[in-house]
Amino acid sequence: MRRFKIESLYFFYFCLKGLFMCVRLLFLVIFLSFVSCFKLEPIKPRNANYFLNYLHTDNKEIYLDSISNLIKLEPNDSLTRELYFNLASCYEELGLYRKFKTNLEQTQRLASLKKDTKHMAKTYWFLGDHNEARQILDSAYYYYLKAEKLYALEKDSILWAKMLSYKAGVLYNTGIYTEAETSTARALQILSKQKQTRLYYEVNLQMALVLKELKEYDAALQYYAKIPELLDLLEQQGYSKDLLQRSQLSYYNNLGSYYQSILDYSKAQGYFEKGLQNRDIDSFPKLKAMLLNNYAYNQMLAKKDPKTIDSLLTLSLEIRHEINHKQGITASLMRSAQFSLLKQDTLQAIYIMTGVYKNALEDQNGYELIKSLKFLAENDIKNKQAYTELYFTKQDSLQTIDRQTRNKFARIAYETSEISKQNDHLNQRNSHLISIILLVALLSFILFVVFSLQMKNKKLLYKQKDQQAIQQIQTLLLQQQRIANKTKIKERKKIAKNLHDSIINRVFTLRINLEQLPSQAKEEKEKLIEQLKQIETQTRALSHDMHKTLFCPEQDFGQILEDIVKAQKNSFQTAFNCSIDKLIYWDLYTLYQKAQLYLILQELLQNVNKHARATTCLVLFILKDNYIHLKVHDNGIGIDPKKVKKGLGFKNITHRLKALNGTLTISSEHNTTTISVKIPYLPKEKQS
Repeated sequence: MRRFKIESLYFFYFCLKGLFMCVRLLFLVIFLSFVSCFKLEPIKPRNANYFLNYLHTDNKEIYLDSISNLIKLEPNDSLTRELYFNLASCYEELGLYRKFKTNLEQTQRLASLKKDTKHMAKTYWFLGDHNEARQILDSAYYYYLKAEKLYALEKDSILWAKMLSYKAGVLYNTGIYTEAETSTARALQILSKQKQTRLYYEVNLQMALVLKELKEYDAALQYYAKIPELLDLLEQQGYSKDLLQRSQLSYYNNLGSYYQSILDYSKAQGYFEKGLQNRDIDSFPKLKAMLLNNYAYNQMLAKKDPKTIDSLLTLSLEIRHEINHKQGITASLMRSAQFSLLKQDTLQAIYIMTGVYKNALEDQNGYELIKSLKFLAENDIKNKQAYTELYFTKQDSLQTIDRQTRNKFARIAYETSEISKQNDHLNQRNSHLISIILLVALLSFILFVVFSLQMKNKKLLYKQKDQQAIQQIQTLLLQQQRIANKTKIKERKKIAKNLHDSIINRVFTLRINLEQLPSQAKEEKEKLIEQLKQIETQTRALSHDMHKTLFCPEQDFGQILEDIVKAQKNSFQTAFNCSIDKLIYWDLYTLYQKAQLYLILQELLQNVNKHARATTCLVLFILKDNYIHLKVHDNGIGIDPKKVKKGLGFKNITHRLKALNGTLTISSEHNTTTISVKIPYLPKEKQS
């Protein structure tokens, strides 16, 4: 009986414990059903009011704390981590930021233990939203960046694109537009393959705003042009009327600002008026105040009626005060300061902007701080230096935000895919396009072949001209040789005639006289000896005359070389001189070799005429150490041996030197350029 009672007590105890656990589980399920109403995946801004309205207690913080204590007893699973997220949202809604962060840190710790990258990324997302709402933009960027990387690892395209978009929004608000463009473009590239009209609309609008700030106005207008179509699509998909009206008003405001940026104030005014004339405008006081403020600024730029501008600015500021929109109030005050400056009331403008600066400093709002400091540095003459230093210091500090990349390839890739998608219906024309490409390729190939043939023809023509030049020189040399031979024959006949007519006859007469002369006739003998001396003198004269005639320069190859040097003329009035060693026996060389040497000299002289700009040029042919040294000296502008050897003329000289086994050297120093050609020489006595 006792044992039965004990067992009954145990059974009752376990029943109560089980009942307690069921009640706790039921309570958590009910809590989860409530908190899920304000979205497990937050769409900015998150709203926990729905759940908090059900908490019928004066101290909702204590109630949330009790729920937090219950959640701590639950196992570390995805359901528990979701409860922490929703509890954190409630704390944030009540302004309990420390407990909001504590819950997120606990969620991060639990997610890290389970290596749950999805919930780790979501934690960073919540922290990014929290910091952006409080205008702590560097921290917001940091958390969005970390969330983006984790979603990329998870291959969650939608949330990855969303983080990219949020990160781009932070960069845009900070004024770092290039990185904002890159991040937005990556988001668009991802979303181009997804069916997320709402997010796609937001990112397109963001890209338009970024491109406008980058002054890429044509590209920005292309993105603005997509907005009406996307809004129509959202309406077809059943999005709320309130959302669509708000988006339409924002579209008018943004497009007005765009045309204002490109100085088309008339179009800008039209869009601002469209927004203000919308029948639903009063339902959106924040948007109305923005439109009024921007409209007033457009009127200021267009130099319209000051009274109208003043009334628009006043109404905008009043609305913003009524709804306690701090950022909007600051924007209105900035415009008022600019308007005061326009009215040449500099003191009032400085006074207003000083207030803006103090508020921005207190709220740590970087964008407003930069704008106000710039205004004060430009207009407050008294404190110009101090404001200028503060402006540059603050501007530098904002540039420390982490940057990933600056190129625009992501946006280009996205736009390429967009064009490709829009032109899918043109696939039937691909065959024509391919045909055109093949035709172009064929024509290109034909042009290439024609060009190659033309180049070959030019080379052949050059070789032909070279051969013709060599033949002409050979003909010239043969003509000179024939002239020399004729001259020799003529001179020999002349010598023979002179010898026959003068010397031989006298020698013959003298011989007869000597034969007949008696040995004792001393006077006669002396006369005959004197006559022999005269004959000897006459013979020497004839011999000397014959030597001069046979080696007349006009008939020598050396003379041909000298003539070509002295015949040179150019626009620089260069004085050409030539000296040729008389010991050089040119007949050692063949006609072909002489032609090559002639062309080499011609090329060197041509180079002096074209490039040297010299006043004097000296050409030397020197016989030394069994080599003929051809040296061309000029006092021109000098020459770069490395560059000149790449020229066609010097390549030709090098080629011709191979036929002569010669070498070429170039030097340029002391205002004198010297080109030396060295070719082997075989003395006459060693010929065989």
